[in-house]
Amino acid sequence: MKTVLLLDDARAIRSVYAEVIRQAGFEAYTASSAEEGLQHIAEHGAPDLIVTDINMPDTSGIEFCKRLRKLTKHTPIIVMSAYSDKSLVIEAKSLGIMRWILKPVEPEYFLNTLRAVLGEPQTESI
Repeated sequence: MKTVLLLDDARAIRSVYAEVIRQAGFEAYTASSAEEGLQHIAEHGAPDLIVTDINMPDTSGIEFCKRLRKLTKHTPIIVMSAYSDKSLVIEAKSLGIMRWILKPVEPEYFLNTLRAVLGEPQTESI
């Protein structure tokens, strides 16, 4: 089973999207901060995919990605944020972020993005 680590400081976002991930058949882990996410990776190894917010209170998602890339160069990362500042998107791409999706995200679009990055079959809309 593929694993996804979801970082977001908003409890509701973590709860809702972790459940969406689980219902799709993936194992979901959550972290409320960059530090908590890095701790999880140090203890359990890198997941198959990381989804991170950008605007978090302790360390930004971009800083998290910079620190993550020192640990693992190949773990795919998706940014899920309410912000889409062009300079941040460019910096994210330089760090190998595979997708940048804007909140709020429809669950079907969210899952299809995850599946595409993981190389899994996507679902069709009704």
